[in-house]
Amino acid sequence: MTKLRILSIAAQDLANAIEYYETKSAGLGGDFLDEYERTISRICRFPEAWAPVSPNQRRCLMRRFPYAMMGEEIIVTGVADLRMNPEKIRKVLLR
Repeated sequence: MTKLRILSIAAQDLANAIEYYETKSAGLGGDFLDEYERTISRICRFPEAWAPVSPNQRRCLMRRFPYAMMGEEIIVTGVADLRMNPEKIRKVLLR
């Protein structure tokens, strides 16, 4: 199995997104978490399949939600809402 590490700042991004979607509709936060877990599973199965965004990082898009996960060596560094201003997304994903 591929080793995976999720930075605490990325875990906070995830918690914020779950909370946001739960306030929109009961159960939607859980749906977001399920999609996150499916995305993590895809990343672990196919670590080289995702679009490179820098020499050391790749980006994997979630299928159902407008979010992307970034990482290097399968270290998740951020969970970014793709509806944000592009400069803010860059700061979240490349921190």
